[in-house]
Amino acid sequence: MKPSEPRRSQLLLALWAASVFGLSALTGLRSLGLATLVALLLLHRGALRAARRVLRSVVPVTALLSLASAGWLRLVAGRWPDAGPFAALALRAALIAFVTFSALARMDLFRALAPFPTASRLLVLTLAQVHALRLVATESLLGLKSRMLRRPGPLDVVRGAGGLTAALLTLSMKNARDVSDAMRSRGF
Repeated sequence: MKPSEPRRSQLLLALWAASVFGLSALTGLRSLGLATLVALLLLHRGALRAARRVLRSVVPVTALLSLASAGWLRLVAGRWPDAGPFAALALRAALIAFVTFSALARMDLFRALAPFPTASRLLVLTLAQVHALRLVATESLLGLKSRMLRRPGPLDVVRGAGGLTAALLTLSMKNARDVSDAMRSRGF
């Protein structure tokens, strides 16, 4: 790697933080639309891949939460709320995720955080937890599939969520302890 690489990554990390801070302040659909166009122009390299990740991971969750919130407001107020704030919230979340995925593809996060040991440790612990939780979720779904004659549906997954949640918490605590011990033994 080039000697300037850590500084480039640190600059990208600072630009990402500033842009996310700025984007989180936008509330209007017009300003968010303009910011989306600017982001697409500035981050055009790899934009399709980042957009696919946003569509796969952020949009479904945001849409589900917006629908649930609108439904709750419909029950409480007796009428459907204005869709504008929900659309702005969804667009802002998608835009922040797009900028984040695009920035992460362009920087080496470990090199950017090298001068900050606490942040580096937090990043390692977070990535280890994400990996452990992904493994447990995948293995529990495979176990559920192997025990059922038919393909498990959402209701089957929800019914088994209690035991899975306990296993996830236990595993995440053990994993955090193991990673923390390994990092301490290496001088972090």
